[in-house]
Amino acid sequence: MLQFGIEHVYDMHMTGLDEALGEQCVHDLVSIDDLADLWAAHERASARLALAVARFDSTREYAADGSVTMAAWLRHHCRMSDRDAAGLVARGRFLRDHEVVASAAVNSTLSAGQVQAVRNNVTRAVEVVFEEHATELIAIIAPLDVRSSERACRVWRHHAEAITEQPEPVVPERQIVSSRACDGSLIGRFVFDDTLAAEYQQAVGTASTWEGPDDTRSASTREADAVFDVLSFYNANHTKTGTPRHRPHVEVSINADDLTSTLCSGTSSGEPLGFASTEAFMCDSTIQRFVTNGSVPTDIGRATRTVPLDMFRAVAKRDGGCRHPGCNRKVAWCDAHHIKFWRHGGPTSVDNLLLLCARHHHLIHRPGWHLKLLPDGTVELTNPNGHTQTSQTPLGTTRLQT
Repeated sequence: MLQFGIEHVYDMHMTGLDEALGEQCVHDLVSIDDLADLWAAHERASARLALAVARFDSTREYAADGSVTMAAWLRHHCRMSDRDAAGLVARGRFLRDHEVVASAAVNSTLSAGQVQAVRNNVTRAVEVVFEEHATELIAIIAPLDVRSSERACRVWRHHAEAITEQPEPVVPERQIVSSRACDGSLIGRFVFDDTLAAEYQQAVGTASTWEGPDDTRSASTREADAVFDVLSFYNANHTKTGTPRHRPHVEVSINADDLTSTLCSGTSSGEPLGFASTEAFMCDSTIQRFVTNGSVPTDIGRATRTVPLDMFRAVAKRDGGCRHPGCNRKVAWCDAHHIKFWRHGGPTSVDNLLLLCARHHHLIHRPGWHLKLLPDGTVELTNPNGHTQTSQTPLGTTRLQT
């Protein structure tokens, strides 16, 4: 009985597609003009399928072959993933419980994305209010795109919460769960409430950059780079106890014997750092000598800056911010980079220093990147593919000398 019902829905689905495309469906000849109709037919059939699943879920017909849940039946018979099966059951239940939404989904008044926007905002606390407002809300969002529909549904939910009796407010859910992968990268998931989400999106949007036609980063990479910039900026400029400019913003431990060889290091929390990251951190940092006997410190030397503050200011006056071509980060975002690397004996002098924002500073220390500072103040940057870009000093050809 169950198998026949599901197959019948799929037959309806395919019939709808055939009707939408005629003979073209058979020959896979879909024009761009057909695509919207094809997708609408797919979404109508998907809504009917979700309703069929909800019906079988409520009648418990899935138990006939020993399945313990409808999702388990879908995993077994339809070869669905746990996530997809659970999602289909949940969608079907929502449509079954809200007939006005189901009707709008089946007749293409609402797209699947719009239905999801409604689902995301019809919480248990406002469900009763939604029954009164559903028809009006659907009429409002029907002509909108999904993003605008999501915004309209959030506005409705805030209004509905204001006119319903709510329990005592609880602390908003905010979670970041992360762990280090074997290659040192940080992997995890986060849950932000709407307030934190707004702050996050504003900060990332402000910090995100586009560096011109040569910038081939994906949107997700630019967002991750923006997070890197925000964190580096905070670490470099916070008001908590620290050295001038509050550096080093990451505490790195390294054996003196490794300074000119393997450059193996780790953070104070014990996490190992890669070669390029260590090298970049040491370009512009505070170095303090610790003499140990085994693991016990026996002598602590005075902290010394690799780039004295007065020299940093002189370089900042010349460069005005990050000198990576296309980057407009101001001085507060920047490190002083040794053009001839510090660990290779490069002098700490104005002629051998250049301002780079934290992200570009770490990038330059990666293999294949080469940087030159020409006598007129022009920066030449060559990437691993051999492509060269230039950056002019904000002061034209004027240059500070050591």
